[in-house]
This record gives sequence, C-alpha cells and structure tokens, in this order.
Amino acid sequence: MIPFTKPIIEDEEIQAVTSVLKSGMLAEGKIAHEFEKQFGEYIGTKYATVTSNGTTALTTALEAMGIQPGDEVITSPFTFIASANSIAILGGIPVFVDIKPDTYNIDPNLIDAAITKKTRAIMPVHIFGMPCDMKHIMEIAEKHDLLVIEDACQAHGAEIDGKHVGSLGHVGCFSFYATKNILTGEGGMITTDDEELYDKMLMIKNHGRGKEGGYSHYQIGYNNRMMDIVAAIGVTQMKRIKELVTKRRQNAKEYDKFFSDFNEIMPQVEDHGFSSGYHLYAPRLYSDKITRDEMVSALRAEGVGARPVYALPCHKQNTYLNIQKWRWAKFVDYPDYSQLSLPISEEVGASHFDIPVHPSLIKEEKETIQEAFKKILA
Repeated sequence: MIPFTKPIIEDEEIQAVTSVLKSGMLAEGKIAHEFEKQFGEYIGTKYATVTSNGTTALTTALEAMGIQPGDEVITSPFTFIASANSIAILGGIPVFVDIKPDTYNIDPNLIDAAITKKTRAIMPVHIFGMPCDMKHIMEIAEKHDLLVIEDACQAHGAEIDGKHVGSLGHVGCFSFYATKNILTGEGGMITTDDEELYDKMLMIKNHGRGKEGGYSHYQIGYNNRMMDIVAAIGVTQMKRIKELVTKRRQNAKEYDKFFSDFNEIMPQVEDHGFSSGYHLYAPRLYSDKITRDEMVSALRAEGVGARPVYALPCHKQNTYLNIQKWRWAKFVDYPDYSQLSLPISEEVGASHFDIPVHPSLIKEEKETIQEAFKKILA
C-alpha cells in the first residue's frame, strides 16, 4: 500500500534528539527558542512562540485575544474538529460559515451576514494547505473591528503573493503533528507581529508567569510549553522545509495535469497568486457511476492509500449536535447546530478524498496511482 502520508525522520533528527537527551536540559529552553526564531523568520513575523501542539496554539492565541464565554468566533465547518473545539473550550461559540466549492475554504462573501454584536473574531482555516482569501477577510475584520486568527495548522509554506500564511492575520497558528509538512510528532507554533498579544501568549502558555521569569505570576495560565527534545526535531526539519514543500507542489502539479483528462475528478482550486502547501491533495469526485466511498475502496484495492478526510463537517459531528451537554452550556446560549444547513460543506464532505502527495513519493508510485485511476474510471 502506498501510504497517504509518510513522516520523514532521518539520522540528523535522531542525533539532534540524542544530543538534547545527553545534555540533560529537556524542558523548553534554548533549542525551543532557536526553533521559534527560525520559524518566525521563515513565516515573516516579528514574534513566534512554541506550544505543546496545534490545538494549544489556537486556544492560547484565542485566550490572549480576549475571547470570553458567549463570544462568537466565525470559522469554517470543513476542518479538523480542533479548530471549532479551540473556540468552545474557552466558552466561545463557533459560528460556522459555509465554504467555497472549489477551494474548500470559508466563503468571505458569507461572513458579513454571520456577524452579530457578539462576534469578536474570525478564524479562517487554510484547509489542506490551501490559503484562504485573506485580503477579503482582513477587509471585513477591519470594517467590523474584529481580530483574525489564521488556523494555518495544515499550511506550512503556503503563500499569497509571496507572503506566508500565518503572517497575514493578527495571529497565525501551526501544528507539527506527525503528518504535517514539517513535524515534531506533537507540537505547535504561534506567529504574530503584535507585541502585546505575544506577551500575553507567553504568560498564558506558561502558568501566567511574567517575562522576568522566576515564580512571579500575573494571571491564570496553562502548561502549553514545548520540550527541547521535541523542538530539536523541528530545528532539523526547518533545514528541509523549502525542499519538502517544493516536492509536494511538484507532485500536486503532476496530479493536476493528469486529472485534466478526466471530467470525473476535480482538484482543489488554487486561486491566482495563491500557492498551497499541499499538506493533502484532496480532489472531488463527480460521477453517477461510482460513489466516493467506492472510489476509495477501489484505490485501496489497487494499493493506493486513499481516504475521505472530513466526511462529516463540524456542525454534523455529535460534539456539536450535543453541545448542550458541554460544561459551558450552563452559561452560554449555544445555537441548535442540528438545524444548521451548510450545503457546500456537506457536498464537499461527501465527494472529496485524498491521495498520497508527500515528498517521499517515487516515480513508480506515482505511475501506480495514475494507472489505478485509469483502470477505475475506464
């Protein structure tokens, strides 16, 4: 089976972790700060801080932005559930806005209608590494005095007109989970140009401790730090990030060219001036002869790792259908998500699937994948 993802861990990563272990300095320290420095420079922001994972990056940033119980945050329903959960964990209300059928990203033209007096922020999700229309979203945010937190957890290397996502909103959040474009196993990063938000995030992620260190604490905080053991992998991966993203793009462009001969397969669309990081390559199936699930099964039978990713959008997950059982429901008036209809998200959920696009794909594997599609669609 050709895997749909393949973590790249080489001797250099192993040696970097071994070096930290031998040093005896295992907690967040100079290696983590080096990772912050390198990643912030790569994204193009003044500040960057590591966290324990992508979810804690989102919750730390949202809390620093002042999200309170009952505050509304507009976001996409077509994403990993951590995006919405990071809002709900703080007592915020995820307000789901439907997506565009070609990019799978939140539709900016629908955001204005979703804004109420309770709205505090917009959280666009750069799904599968495809950038959202950040110019339009930032214009809306400025008009309504809202904060923008980019969920870039899948979008390392993605760009709009040469600027990296994670530098286009007020805050950007990344994940280094084992399947991401660069990885640490678990880990996260927050990027920003806002010094005040940065200082707040440093406190929130470290038990409310002040910048002077020691045991002076100024607010309720958490242990959302990253160990140097983990950061050592990240520092090593940063040496290859440009190469890894380039390979993903090359593989994706080969697929785009191949699928141009098939009316049944429509790849995710990359708008003009946008460059996806291609965390995943997930086309949609348009066919009355074979279902999406049958396509996935047929590809697997041919040795191709394939799967539907977000078949159930967030508003269709039991988590949100049963939101009244959540602890904040005693204090927060949640909408009835069971009555929410977001037809594009539901259509994309029912028709998309992903296939291997990772940098380790070799020529013979890509040929096997293409031959499998020719056979199935014949």
